[in-house]
Amino acid sequence: MTDETPATAADALRAGVAAHNVGEYDIARAIWAGETPMAPETGPDDSLRTGLAAFATAVLDARRGGWTVALAAAEEADSELAAADPRDDPTGVDLTPVERWLAAFRADPALAERSPPPLLSIGGEQPTPGELPLSAAALVAVAVATGIGDDPEVVVDAVRYARESDQPESTRYATFVRDYADADASQRSIVFERLSSMVQRERRKEDDVSGLF
Repeated sequence: MTDETPATAADALRAGVAAHNVGEYDIARAIWAGETPMAPETGPDDSLRTGLAAFATAVLDARRGGWTVALAAAEEADSELAAADPRDDPTGVDLTPVERWLAAFRADPALAERSPPPLLSIGGEQPTPGELPLSAAALVAVAVATGIGDDPEVVVDAVRYARESDQPESTRYATFVRDYADADASQRSIVFERLSSMVQRERRKEDDVSGLF
């Protein structure tokens, strides 16, 4: 799976925050950890995304009752985020709510059962997948497709077609990628079917043109 314009660390930070804010903690964790298609891998010095991925792991395992793993992940998140260099975050993620939640969770693990984790902010805003720029929304959409068994190549091609336009962010492809990334689980199959139909039509046009040469 390839993309002509690789996603950046800033895209991954935004995508993970947006996924977290709609309760897609597993998607957020995978994007921050660089484990999903198109997402940039984390390096040994990337304490910020590594710490956020550990935070998401703590949230996930605590909600599943896996206290031992969750507490270990919370300790890792504390350590990594404390070591994070602010210059590595061009987005301005507000880590204060994360740090407060980690401290409260470590003191009282049952906190995770009583209330959801805090929403996260970037530059004073709390983004959701439907509000992301295309480069970041694509990371969420591809991660979702991979996780639920839809074809992620449909999303990759939709992003490519959008970028071929003079105004990529306002194309129908970009709109459907955002809609798919942001859709409720019960509606995703409908949105994906429409996105897939658009992509298939464009693929046929490409095949027709290539057949002329």
